[in-house]
Amino acid sequence: MKNNYILIYLLTFSIFTYAQSYQFGIMHNFGHNFKIVAIPDFTSTGNTDASDIGFSLVLPTGEIDIINESSLLSGRIWTVQQFDANFLTGEGLGDGTKDIFLFNNPPGQSFISHNAGDLIDLISFEVSNMPLTDEMYFLLNTDPIAIGAVSVLDSFYNSNIDSTTTQDYFTGIAIGLGNFMFSTLSIEDLEILATEIILYPNPAKDNVQISVPNNKEIFNIELFDTLGKQVFVKTNNNKFNVSHLPSGVYLVTIHFKKSKINKKLVVH
Repeated sequence: MKNNYILIYLLTFSIFTYAQSYQFGIMHNFGHNFKIVAIPDFTSTGNTDASDIGFSLVLPTGEIDIINESSLLSGRIWTVQQFDANFLTGEGLGDGTKDIFLFNNPPGQSFISHNAGDLIDLISFEVSNMPLTDEMYFLLNTDPIAIGAVSVLDSFYNSNIDSTTTQDYFTGIAIGLGNFMFSTLSIEDLEILATEIILYPNPAKDNVQISVPNNKEIFNIELFDTLGKQVFVKTNNNKFNVSHLPSGVYLVTIHFKKSKINKKLVVH
């Protein structure tokens, strides 16, 4: 009978422990800006002490890159390392069509109080070169590439949730948040991005500054008058001067790698 009680206790303890866990998810902010979140399945009794965290994202190989990373955990710095398709195939991993980006938050402390189902912001970033096809997704720990990399590319969420020991409480990818299809990006997404781009001052009489979210790279700027005549072109710059122009309304076309956005500018 005593052995039965011990067995019941162990089963109960293991179920309770397993119930305290975190999943990861991809969240689309706007345009090609994203963030990764951790989602707990339990409500903390106080602040949980999160230590090191890691995961890998898979993107189509080519000119697509992850840029402008910004940690959303106060005081913590993330590292992002790319393993391109050529390197992976050289190691006998992958089929040559995907690049992998390894995100890692080294051991430290982040005290987090949360409810079950909360979205804990980990890191934001931008996907460059405006892909309009294919997808971005988490590399699963069960994927042959992850297995072949001998845990180097595994996802984990090491935390001390009960002031005892630090353990890996990662259990998987949140349903519906495991990938993002770039083909779902639409004109509406670009319009949202357009609302984030500001010309100031506007109206202007001399220098004009272009504010772009997340330091998105501007390739060139064109200025047109009301007759559609090109007034000037500026390359790789977010500043220009209009003091030499007659007063009036102008169209500013801001070119990025694979897109462009128009803004109205008043010169007086």
